[in-house]
Amino acid sequence: MIDSSITHLRPRFRVEVNARSQELIEAFSQALDSKHPGLEGLIKGQHIILDIAHDRRHYWSPQLNMRVENHPQEEQKSIVAGLIGPRPNVWTLFMFIYFSIGTLGFIIGSIGVSRALLGTYSPLLWAFPIAILFMLSAFLTSKKGERMAKDQTEELKEFVRGVINR
Repeated sequence: MIDSSITHLRPRFRVEVNARSQELIEAFSQALDSKHPGLEGLIKGQHIILDIAHDRRHYWSPQLNMRVENHPQEEQKSIVAGLIGPRPNVWTLFMFIYFSIGTLGFIIGSIGVSRALLGTYSPLLWAFPIAILFMLSAFLTSKKGERMAKDQTEELKEFVRGVINR
Protein backbone atom coordinates (compact mmCIF):
# COMPACT_ATOMS: atom_id res chain seq x y z
CA MET A 1 0.00 0.00 0.00
CA ILE A 2 2.34 2.77 1.20
CA ASP A 3 5.63 1.15 0.46
CA SER A 4 8.43 3.59 0.00
CA SER A 5 12.06 3.06 0.66
CA ILE A 6 13.62 4.75 3.65
CA THR A 7 16.68 5.36 1.49
CA HIS A 8 14.88 8.05 -0.48
CA LEU A 9 15.42 11.54 0.83
CA ARG A 10 11.70 12.34 0.84
CA PRO A 11 9.71 9.22 -0.11
CA ARG A 12 6.49 9.95 -2.00
CA PHE A 13 3.41 7.81 -2.28
CA ARG A 14 0.13 7.76 -4.19
CA VAL A 15 -2.66 5.34 -3.33
CA GLU A 16 -6.19 4.81 -4.66
CA VAL A 17 -8.64 4.11 -1.86
CA ASN A 18 -12.17 2.66 -2.07
CA ALA A 19 -13.76 5.47 -0.06
CA ARG A 20 -14.86 9.02 -0.74
CA SER A 21 -12.39 11.72 0.15
CA GLN A 22 -14.61 13.27 2.84
CA GLU A 23 -15.10 9.87 4.50
CA LEU A 24 -11.37 9.33 4.50
CA ILE A 25 -10.63 12.75 5.97
CA GLU A 26 -13.17 12.06 8.71
CA ALA A 27 -11.54 8.67 9.37
CA PHE A 28 -8.14 10.37 9.76
CA SER A 29 -9.65 12.92 12.11
CA GLN A 30 -11.24 10.23 14.30
CA ALA A 31 -8.08 8.12 14.29
CA LEU A 32 -5.99 11.07 15.40
CA ASP A 33 -8.42 11.89 18.20
CA SER A 34 -8.72 8.39 19.62
CA LYS A 35 -6.32 5.73 18.38
CA HIS A 36 -2.88 7.20 18.44
CA PRO A 37 -1.71 9.40 21.31
CA GLY A 38 1.87 9.34 19.93
CA LEU A 39 0.92 11.35 16.86
CA GLU A 40 -0.34 14.86 16.27
CA GLY A 41 -2.14 15.98 13.19
CA LEU A 42 -3.53 18.99 11.43
CA ILE A 43 -6.30 18.73 8.87
CA LYS A 44 -7.00 21.72 6.62
CA GLY A 45 -9.50 20.97 3.90
CA GLN A 46 -8.03 18.09 1.90
CA HIS A 47 -4.52 18.51 3.30
CA ILE A 48 -3.35 16.42 6.28
CA ILE A 49 -0.10 16.87 8.19
CA LEU A 50 0.92 14.09 10.57
CA ASP A 51 3.68 14.68 13.06
CA ILE A 52 5.23 12.84 15.98
CA ALA A 53 3.85 14.05 19.33
CA HIS A 54 5.82 16.93 20.80
CA ASP A 55 7.06 14.97 23.84
CA ARG A 56 8.53 12.24 21.57
CA ARG A 57 9.86 14.52 18.86
CA HIS A 58 13.57 15.01 18.23
CA TYR A 59 15.47 17.02 15.64
CA TRP A 60 15.29 14.24 13.05
CA SER A 61 11.64 13.28 13.59
CA PRO A 62 9.76 12.91 10.30
CA GLN A 63 6.60 14.58 9.13
CA LEU A 64 4.03 13.16 6.74
CA ASN A 65 2.21 15.59 4.43
CA MET A 66 -0.61 14.27 2.30
CA ARG A 67 -3.69 15.32 0.44
CA VAL A 68 -6.88 13.40 -0.07
CA GLU A 69 -8.62 14.10 -3.38
CA ASN A 70 -11.66 12.77 -5.17
CA HIS A 71 -10.83 10.23 -7.86
CA PRO A 72 -11.22 11.89 -11.28
CA GLN A 73 -13.20 8.99 -12.85
CA GLU A 74 -14.85 7.11 -10.01
CA GLU A 75 -17.08 8.78 -7.41
CA GLN A 76 -16.65 6.08 -4.76
CA LYS A 77 -12.86 6.29 -4.77
CA SER A 78 -10.31 8.83 -3.68
CA ILE A 79 -6.60 9.35 -4.12
CA VAL A 80 -4.23 9.81 -1.18
CA ALA A 81 -0.90 11.32 -2.21
CA GLY A 82 1.88 12.64 -0.07
CA LEU A 83 5.43 12.58 1.10
CA ILE A 84 7.33 11.63 4.22
CA GLY A 85 10.39 13.56 5.14
CA PRO A 86 12.10 15.81 7.59
CA ARG A 87 10.16 18.70 9.05
CA PRO A 88 10.40 21.90 6.98
CA ASN A 89 13.01 23.58 9.21
CA VAL A 90 15.40 20.61 8.89
CA TRP A 91 14.82 20.33 5.14
CA THR A 92 15.41 24.06 4.65
CA LEU A 93 18.60 24.01 6.72
CA PHE A 94 20.13 21.19 4.70
CA MET A 95 19.13 22.70 1.37
CA PHE A 96 20.72 25.97 2.51
CA ILE A 97 23.90 24.12 3.51
CA TYR A 98 24.11 22.29 0.16
CA PHE A 99 23.43 25.46 -1.82
CA SER A 100 25.89 27.59 0.18
CA ILE A 101 28.73 25.09 0.05
CA GLY A 102 28.14 24.40 -3.65
CA THR A 103 27.98 28.06 -4.60
CA LEU A 104 30.97 29.07 -2.50
CA GLY A 105 33.04 26.10 -3.68
CA PHE A 106 32.19 26.84 -7.31
CA ILE A 107 32.99 30.56 -7.12
CA ILE A 108 36.23 30.22 -5.16
CA GLY A 109 37.29 27.17 -7.19
CA SER A 110 36.59 29.01 -10.44
CA ILE A 111 38.83 31.87 -9.33
CA GLY A 112 41.54 29.30 -8.53
CA VAL A 113 41.17 27.65 -11.94
CA SER A 114 41.35 31.08 -13.64
CA ARG A 115 44.57 31.86 -11.84
CA ALA A 116 45.99 28.43 -12.70
CA LEU A 117 45.14 28.96 -16.37
CA LEU A 118 47.02 32.27 -16.22
CA GLY A 119 50.07 30.36 -14.99
CA THR A 120 49.89 31.33 -11.33
CA TYR A 121 49.57 28.69 -8.64
CA SER A 122 46.58 29.37 -6.43
CA PRO A 123 45.65 27.60 -3.20
CA LEU A 124 42.05 28.47 -4.12
CA LEU A 125 42.07 25.31 -6.26
CA TRP A 126 41.57 23.43 -3.00
CA ALA A 127 38.05 24.90 -2.81
CA PHE A 128 36.66 22.13 -5.03
CA PRO A 129 37.79 19.12 -2.96
CA ILE A 130 37.06 20.93 0.31
CA ALA A 131 33.53 21.79 -0.87
CA ILE A 132 33.00 18.18 -1.89
CA LEU A 133 34.16 17.00 1.56
CA PHE A 134 31.79 19.44 3.29
CA MET A 135 28.89 18.33 1.08
CA LEU A 136 29.71 14.70 1.75
CA SER A 137 29.76 15.43 5.50
CA ALA A 138 26.35 17.12 5.31
CA PHE A 139 24.99 14.20 3.26
CA LEU A 140 26.30 11.60 5.71
CA THR A 141 24.86 13.60 8.61
CA SER A 142 21.46 13.66 6.92
CA LYS A 143 21.67 9.89 6.32
CA LYS A 144 22.45 9.35 10.00
CA GLY A 145 19.41 11.45 10.90
CA GLU A 146 17.32 9.44 8.45
CA ARG A 147 18.36 6.23 10.22
CA MET A 148 17.49 7.79 13.60
CA ALA A 149 14.01 8.62 12.26
CA LYS A 150 13.36 5.21 10.68
CA ASP A 151 11.15 3.84 13.48
CA GLN A 152 9.06 7.01 13.63
CA THR A 153 8.73 6.98 9.84
CA GLU A 154 7.39 3.43 10.00
CA GLU A 155 5.00 4.50 12.74
CA LEU A 156 3.57 7.24 10.50
CA LYS A 157 3.26 4.83 7.58
CA GLU A 158 1.53 2.21 9.74
CA PHE A 159 -0.93 4.81 11.00
CA VAL A 160 -1.87 5.76 7.44
CA ARG A 161 -2.13 2.09 6.41
CA GLY A 162 -4.43 1.45 9.37
CA VAL A 163 -6.80 4.27 8.46
CA ILE A 164 -6.83 3.45 4.74
CA ASN A 165 -7.36 -0.30 5.27
CA ARG A 166 -10.15 0.07 7.86
